[in-house]
Amino acid sequence: MSTKPKKSDPLERAKIEIICLGRTLMPDSETFERTIGTIILFGVWAAIVLGPMFTGADPARYEIVIGTTAIAFTVLGKMWDFEVKRALNAVTLTDGGKSKEDTEDD
Repeated sequence: MSTKPKKSDPLERAKIEIICLGRTLMPDSETFERTIGTIILFGVWAAIVLGPMFTGADPARYEIVIGTTAIAFTVLGKMWDFEVKRALNAVTLTDGGKSKEDTEDD
């Protein structure tokens, strides 16, 4: 039996949003460690690069900003590449109704 949450309760709404975010970011047990690593890496990058924009702090030196951005996006790109490769393994290429293997035999 399910219960409907109170729409006016902000804590209940925040709990539901966190559950949905967790299900979105961690769809299976294979990607759990990579997802946690990505969230931590993105949080550190955002604190160093974007944090000073929203506070009265002095911005970080440009060497730190460029280095952190390069490392963060390189690691994140590798993580996305793993996901793309796994998804592309399920794709079957066809040409005119024949599979790729059938056309090579002709």
